[in-house]
Amino acid sequence: MLLAAWKTPSHPVTKLGLRLLVLTAVRPGTLITTPWTEWNGLDEDDPVWQIPAARMKLKLQHKDDEERDHLVPMSSQAMETVAVLRSITGRCPFALPNGRHAHKAMSENALGYLLNRAGYHHKHVPHGFRSTFSTIMNERYPADRQIIDLMLAHTPKDKVEGAYNRAEHLHRRKELAQLWADLILKDMPAAEELLHGPRKNLKEVEAVTLEPRARRRG
Repeated sequence: MLLAAWKTPSHPVTKLGLRLLVLTAVRPGTLITTPWTEWNGLDEDDPVWQIPAARMKLKLQHKDDEERDHLVPMSSQAMETVAVLRSITGRCPFALPNGRHAHKAMSENALGYLLNRAGYHHKHVPHGFRSTFSTIMNERYPADRQIIDLMLAHTPKDKVEGAYNRAEHLHRRKELAQLWADLILKDMPAAEELLHGPRKNLKEVEAVTLEPRARRRG
């Protein structure tokens, strides 16, 4: 499915967004509204993406609670993808901008339409990658069920799991994130290759707005 999507004509930003969605297992709406400010300060040696509670699916009274920020360990492949994406959209406020309005976030439909065009209409949706991550990783690492739920920012089912989740278990989360990336991207093209794949016909404004920086300077 991923190979089919990446071979389908589309803008590179959409393909890079799909790759990040797969690698991070965050909700599509959270990913596409990511400002560059959240990725600009990532530690290259130990990258952890901190998503503010205000942007998470939480009850309103919890959205100002910094202790509920969601931490997403970034695999080496995720960091590679961010670096390539930065070469295209680094000057925009959002990492994944709207193709026709660079100051706005990408439409969530963009990722869904890419999967549809790749032949997966009514078969798979962007949000489904979270279930894919959960199913595969739980099958392979059943002892890490609570940690996998934590990586998905699932609400604890009881107070015991709540205490377990608060412990963070960040080291193991980093290991699982890298194991997942190595598994799901095995034999896949490098992120930079997605810049040169087939493109969907775009309006002139999109081509100008999202051209790589080096080309725009020329």
